[in-house]
Amino acid sequence: MSKTEKSVGTAVFEGGLPLKLDVTVWPIEPKKNLIAYGSLKFSDVFVLDGIKILQSEKGIFIGMPNKPDGKGGYRDIAKPITAAFRNQLTEVVVEAYNKAMEKAPMKQQLENGAKQANEHNAALPSKEKDGKSTEVDI
Repeated sequence: MSKTEKSVGTAVFEGGLPLKLDVTVWPIEPKKNLIAYGSLKFSDVFVLDGIKILQSEKGIFIGMPNKPDGKGGYRDIAKPITAAFRNQLTEVVVEAYNKAMEKAPMKQQLENGAKQANEHNAALPSKEKDGKSTEVDI
């Protein structure tokens, strides 16, 4: 999947300041709970790359850019300070992700179907082994 969705808007976030926020989302073939990557541009003056869009039993949420902390875990290198601002960021990123997925279903279905067909065909025994034809019941 290489569909990119850009969502641009001006929102009034906590503190009452208007903030132009450009969200770009790159859906990927899911890897565990990772379903997409994203980027945020704040008022055309600051960009935050490396946003992870994740799926859990509770729904979709975002993971901020991070680095190993030396103790076997990870530490966010950029993050919202308040829960309210984190929730607002999550809302706009999830909205952009959903828009990207709305535009991708048919293409995604075709790609997934082709991938499944290729995997199925690869698992079939060769039609000709040692010069003999092999029949396979499907």
